[in-house]
Amino acid sequence: MTTTDKKTPVQYQLFVIQRFKGKVLFDVPMSGYTSWHIGGPADVMAFPADEGDLRDIMTFAESKGFAVYVIGAGTNILVRDGGVRGVVINMMEGFKDITWHDAGEDVKAVAGAGLLLSELLSECKGRGLAGLEFACGIPGALGGAVVMNAGAYGGEMKDVCDGVELVTKKGQRRFVPKDEIGFGYRTTDLPKGGIITRVHLRFKRSDAAAVKERIEAVAAKRKASARIAYPNAGSVFKNPEGNSAGRLIEEAGLKGEVSGGAQVSSAHANYIVNLGNAKARDVLQLMAAMRDRVYSRSGVLLEPEIKVLGED
Repeated sequence: MTTTDKKTPVQYQLFVIQRFKGKVLFDVPMSGYTSWHIGGPADVMAFPADEGDLRDIMTFAESKGFAVYVIGAGTNILVRDGGVRGVVINMMEGFKDITWHDAGEDVKAVAGAGLLLSELLSECKGRGLAGLEFACGIPGALGGAVVMNAGAYGGEMKDVCDGVELVTKKGQRRFVPKDEIGFGYRTTDLPKGGIITRVHLRFKRSDAAAVKERIEAVAAKRKASARIAYPNAGSVFKNPEGNSAGRLIEEAGLKGEVSGGAQVSSAHANYIVNLGNAKARDVLQLMAAMRDRVYSRSGVLLEPEIKVLGED
């Protein structure tokens, strides 16, 4: 195990895991691990090298009563300015594998939770496999995309996911088939505290040129968000049924609104960008304004799509 030098009494206890092969960081700024570039320090950040490492960390944290948080590419989270007390498990170093299997008319894959969606889409594009085209331009890693049932333009992760392998908070391995995942709009009903290690996927064989064309069509639709040059976390609020959160926020006159170092994007009203020195409190203030003014104007209560972690 490799570590940094700074340790707190709680963090010293991690050394009981002598066989841990991955990297462990202490008092690490979360701003370096989120797409918003915002967030105070985490007490501990562990990068499991494999499933054995992950089981050890989960079992250890459960036995000590430490809070556990899991992150991938950090594209859908806001970490508060006071940081995170407990153990943050970063899945982006040891879970990037992918294996392919023929399945008659379909092709199956088993992919690590830390594999970027863009990397998986590139594989599908090269192999002429259909089903994931909607994910063009969606940032983040596969595990997080499944947890939130990421989607766009009529497609969702539930359309290509056959099931997930996970490690429970007690360190046990488990396979959860698709019909037990509980896919909903930007949500799932996976076992509380479990961490996805691998995702079982199914794709349709297709013409490679046709797959490429569909990906390019999705990319063209994403022109507005592609123009956003500042750090962001994508859509902040879920789209209400039959409506668009971005449209409601824009109609409420909030496009371009600023709080501290954060701004409601002038290119896409459902994005909040970090102008360079934003704090989590700036983002939260804008989110409150967006929610309140949309509700006052239209009677629609917006529901956050992002997850908020940590302390003020």
